[in-house]
Amino acid sequence: MLARCSVLALLLSSALAKSAAIRGLDPLLASKYVPNAAGNFVCLDGSLEIPFSRVNDDYCDCPDGSDEPGTSACNNGSFYCANHGHIPSRISSSKVNNGVCDIECCDGSDEYDSLANCPDVCAELGQKSREEAERRALVEGAGSRRKMELIRQARGLRKTKRDELARKENLLADAIEVFNRAETLKNELEERDNEKARAREGRQSALRDQHLPDLVAYRRFLSSELHRLRAHRDSLVLLLRSVRNGHNPEYNDEAVSQMIADYALFTEAYPYIESAALENAAEGSKARAEREALMDKDNAEQDDQDFEKCRTAIDIFASERDTLADDIETLAAILAKLRDGYNKNYHDLEVKAAVVGFADYESVREKDLAAIAAQSQEIGIDGVRQRVADATAAFDALLVSHVAPPILPPTAPAIAPPQFMTEMLPVSDSAGANQELDDARSAYWTAHNAKTTLTSEVSDLKKLLHDTDLGPDDVYLSVKGECISLDTGEYTYEVCLLDRAAQISNKDNSRQDLGSFAGFVDGGAHKYENGAKCWNGPERSLRASFVCSDTISILSITEPEKCEYIAKMTGPFACDSVADDVPPPKSIITEHRPEHDEL
Repeated sequence: MLARCSVLALLLSSALAKSAAIRGLDPLLASKYVPNAAGNFVCLDGSLEIPFSRVNDDYCDCPDGSDEPGTSACNNGSFYCANHGHIPSRISSSKVNNGVCDIECCDGSDEYDSLANCPDVCAELGQKSREEAERRALVEGAGSRRKMELIRQARGLRKTKRDELARKENLLADAIEVFNRAETLKNELEERDNEKARAREGRQSALRDQHLPDLVAYRRFLSSELHRLRAHRDSLVLLLRSVRNGHNPEYNDEAVSQMIADYALFTEAYPYIESAALENAAEGSKARAEREALMDKDNAEQDDQDFEKCRTAIDIFASERDTLADDIETLAAILAKLRDGYNKNYHDLEVKAAVVGFADYESVREKDLAAIAAQSQEIGIDGVRQRVADATAAFDALLVSHVAPPILPPTAPAIAPPQFMTEMLPVSDSAGANQELDDARSAYWTAHNAKTTLTSEVSDLKKLLHDTDLGPDDVYLSVKGECISLDTGEYTYEVCLLDRAAQISNKDNSRQDLGSFAGFVDGGAHKYENGAKCWNGPERSLRASFVCSDTISILSITEPEKCEYIAKMTGPFACDSVADDVPPPKSIITEHRPEHDEL
């Protein structure tokens, strides 16, 4: 029995040795390339059985090409390259003996029967590959340790954020209570103030009803006076203009020259007055009277039914009356100076006509002033004026007796802790009504701003802790919002982790929004969407993918489609997690020993 087993073992060893000699055969398939009991080879797909001698005979027998691992006979076969000193590989059978040195077969074994004469470069490539593998291992090791550090930080930070949330929820509850009390107090004081305002409005209404007739009478009196004064000024302007334009300069009358100079100063200061006087003169006295009557009617309809409008009209009319009086005094003085100083021996018709016209003006003015005085006495204008003054003073006193400040938030909201806000709510008994309301409003807005801020902070913390995907083991928690940028020359691209992305012009610093974080895709890539709309295109978006590294950086930014950006980045997020006690890998270059084959 023992002898029989020994024979079988010897036969099997011989068969395996024979299969090992088959060119292009993957050693892992060696057991399949052993003759069966009939001395045949069975195609690997089991579809055919052929004499073993047909293996590698440069003719394709098996449908799966498995009978020709070392030739190019089967276009669906594969050739195994041992690549000693480097990484074994398999290439398509079509590349065998095609006269091309394929880098996948760095040992040149695929060109055993061609003129390519491919050298064996596996040792060199293997060395480079091992060096790159070591470098990659160092980078990935550092990245993995950095990832574990971020995870440890996240655990502590999550606990800190939970504690902060609990603390701020308590503060928010206190702030809401303080706000409610502040709002109640403010509303009560405002209602009390409104009641006072309604009482003041009642007194103001009584004043309006009582004194409106006096205001109307005074406004109409001023309007009548203004018509006369405007006509007086127009008459003086036209007289002076006629002398300036029509005098005889050959007389060289100093009084005339002085008049022209004085009038020039006046017209330079008030150029519109002369043009208005010419327009009024051109329309004629009848048309002017009709226009003034229409003005009086419009003013009565607009102003005489409303206390405030009538007051305003009185103020405007009084101001114009004073202005007209000043202008008339100035112009009359210029003409009086001409009348008293011109050379009467000169026969200057325009000058003499102006002197006569000035005398006529003075006569008309005396009559008008007498008519104004008579009208004043008839309506008792002094008493009306006094009552108007008294009513105005009483009305203004009511307005200023309590001017409530606007209900607006302070420009720089002061956010104080609830204890501080609680101390602000009581109002001093010695404070006046206005001060008490001011203090209540100030306390209200302080409480309102504190409540609003705490509400926002609590909402943000809840969103962060409960609704935000921070990656496996919260790895992004401690770096969320951290911004990384890459200058590409024309633009600087900025990616703020789990927040937003932007494109910044290096020319004018303008920014284009590339989107806000919208989640993870494709096993950890970041998706930023809904950015600024492209001209005649889609909304801008960015997708960021990561390779393992202990540092976070942007390697490149591309735009394969219009306004759709691809960022290649580095970061520990793409690294494998390792146990905390795993040491950094030792150098495989410094400890590398040359391969040697025991056999």
